[in-house]
Amino acid sequence: MTDISSIPLKPTIKLRGGEFILEIDPPNGIVPSSCGLRVTCHDHNDFVIECIAQPDTNGRLAVAFPIQSVRIPWLTKVHLALDEDTFDISDLFLRYQLDREKLKDNVYLTNNLFNAAARNYSHDDLFVVAYAYLNVLPLENQNFGGLITILCYRIGDKLDERANIIEIVNVTYRYYVEKVSIHNAAAFRWFVSSSSVLATILLSIGSITQASNVVDTALKTIVHPSFNPMVHQNYTLLLFQGGLIKAWYGHFDEAASLFIGAVNAGRYGMIDLLHPQNSWVLGQMSDCRKFLHIIEASYNAALACTRNKLPPESRFAPVKASSKLQINFQTIFERFEFCKKSTPPFFMQALQKMQAHQDHH
Repeated sequence: MTDISSIPLKPTIKLRGGEFILEIDPPNGIVPSSCGLRVTCHDHNDFVIECIAQPDTNGRLAVAFPIQSVRIPWLTKVHLALDEDTFDISDLFLRYQLDREKLKDNVYLTNNLFNAAARNYSHDDLFVVAYAYLNVLPLENQNFGGLITILCYRIGDKLDERANIIEIVNVTYRYYVEKVSIHNAAAFRWFVSSSSVLATILLSIGSITQASNVVDTALKTIVHPSFNPMVHQNYTLLLFQGGLIKAWYGHFDEAASLFIGAVNAGRYGMIDLLHPQNSWVLGQMSDCRKFLHIIEASYNAALACTRNKLPPESRFAPVKASSKLQINFQTIFERFEFCKKSTPPFFMQALQKMQAHQDHH
């Protein structure tokens, strides 16, 4: 392994959107006339990434190149070429590699990607790994939906910078849907999760048609949500988001039915979490609170969409709705970094349309 600290350039890696930014000290204080990365892969396929080294505001040189151009899953060596000199900077990129022989190992991927307590990656590291392996992990892999889930959350960390990657994820999701086995409990869990998270990201950037397609596809595919109890919360969120989309389009009857479905799905999830045989109950109290937030929001939204006239078949006790519909989206979507700062326009627009519908008699 190369000792990066011994390299006089003092190379460091940062991220900008879907790019690596390699920062180095200029050799001999001079900006090189030529710059490139020489990448060697497991199949001994060498190639060069032509780059430009530009001075930054800190007196260092910044070299930008796409994350996927380095072919992280296959590389063995990376050399930085500056004019006539070369420097081995392999370790900067090898730390993002997963063991290719263990990509089907559920325990291995859980410990290295999905288990927050066990992994040593930062959020930016997880973004790099998930993005680098998006076109490498087979679509049939039971954990592929988990890769999409992780990538969407990490895109959400810096949504303004990374929004251009969402369409790549959305296209991949369409292919994934055709391959996923919903009769495999792990694959089913990650399918529901990835669908919910991708829909949230799409709605947050205003891609409502694409989000609607994701939600519709997921709800048609999820025939038996009780197959894996770990899907309850994301399934409830899909119904809730489906209701918001219908309300945004002005289809309030359809929206009400989805909101009512979200209330019931949330109740089932709560029952499962609080079952006496669930030894995780104390550790899952945060999930119970999340269910309560979604249930309350869905119930109030259903009241607004039906103008306080819930269908008797819903078997909900009649309650007079508040004159002002209030939904705390930041609490419901608190796992998304961008929602902690402000609520994306779509959600407020859907809220305003439901309020206007409730007020119009």
